[in-house]
Amino acid sequence: MAEVPSDRSGEIQLLVESAGGQEIHTVEQSLPKACSGLCEGVEGLSPEVRNHLSENAQKDFVEKYNEVYREQEDSLEAEKAAWMTIHERYDEDENGVWSKQKVAA
Repeated sequence: MAEVPSDRSGEIQLLVESAGGQEIHTVEQSLPKACSGLCEGVEGLSPEVRNHLSENAQKDFVEKYNEVYREQEDSLEAEKAAWMTIHERYDEDENGVWSKQKVAA
């Protein structure tokens, strides 16, 4: 999944196809963001993110997001780091919710 400026979508589509991309769908809207700026607790998470995280995972997500956002003031990097933390700490269940805490060996 990629978000690109609409005036460059044709160029990006050709690039993806030349690299072997087989399915390309375009939508005239932005992808949902976890938060804009610092997250004011789990209630500050967008529903698209919150619905895929257990309560504990939501807390971990917000904690990591805010930590990275304070350091870099970059919401994209903060969201990327937060999702990496979720993938490291949790497994996704059959409903697409990151809820099963991984066991450390």
